[in-house]
Amino acid sequence: MAARALSRLSVGHYMLRRWSLAQDVRHLERLGFEAISLAVSKVAAYGTRQAVRLLRGSALRVAHVSSYGRFGLTAASRRRGVDDVRRGLAFAHDVDAEVVVVLSGARGRARWTDAVRVFADAYHALLPEAAAAGVRLAIEVIHPLRQDLSFVNTLEQARVLARAAGRGGGYVLDVWHSAWEPRLLEIAAADAARRIHAVQLSDLKPLTLRSMDRALLGRGIAPLAALVRALEQGGYRGGYELEIIGDDVERMGYERALRQSRVAFVRLLRAAARPLSARSRRSRGRRAVPPGRRAGTRRPPRAP
Repeated sequence: MAARALSRLSVGHYMLRRWSLAQDVRHLERLGFEAISLAVSKVAAYGTRQAVRLLRGSALRVAHVSSYGRFGLTAASRRRGVDDVRRGLAFAHDVDAEVVVVLSGARGRARWTDAVRVFADAYHALLPEAAAAGVRLAIEVIHPLRQDLSFVNTLEQARVLARAAGRGGGYVLDVWHSAWEPRLLEIAAADAARRIHAVQLSDLKPLTLRSMDRALLGRGIAPLAALVRALEQGGYRGGYELEIIGDDVERMGYERALRQSRVAFVRLLRAAARPLSARSRRSRGRRAVPPGRRAGTRRPPRAP
């Protein structure tokens, strides 16, 4: 079980902020990780051509590459965003990546409907190119705190866009960006098999005002165990990416944080594979009863 679990785990190397790409590759190989997920900013700092050579010569598989796009509101900005995604697809093809992540970009004072029309049109147009490159194109959902990055701020918005785009449409479920959503588990279970193209793991602190202040797995308040179970039982068979960015990782040290996170991930996947006990099923059933109704009572008829 541990070997199968680890084959689905990648390290988002942006969490290793003080290391270069070469250091990322060297240390992840030494620590026994099988896959890496890449941030375009860190790849650009190293040099794209050099990165391709490095990754092709390494033992690591490339899982996800993020983020490209930022399509804006005008025809010119849309073209720039499309060209940026095409560069991402070419790079992903060169390193055999599985998923390319796209950002909508900011909308400023524009109406949401106007901004989303531009993004939806561009995303739909790019899907056949992604399919031809053998890559899945995933919409990134960003917490409302970061309006500079994206106006797609909820899973519901992302799934509507993905469905409208057709068969290959999908999105990224990032725990930090989406754990606050009331329908997190419901949507994760419903979209696991088809629409969720990648999952990014971290934990959520009870209080923070920074998107790069994330807790280690199991150290926060995100419903990680329930989420992974919903995904796995819903048919998700894609990759999980560690994206634990923050001061806690810096203080702990990358190697220790990576080792602890790997152990925590294997435990989550093992727990998701175990059947729920009868007691847990009863407890889940009690929690599912709407407020104001006692368990075992009939729903009152609707008023005419």
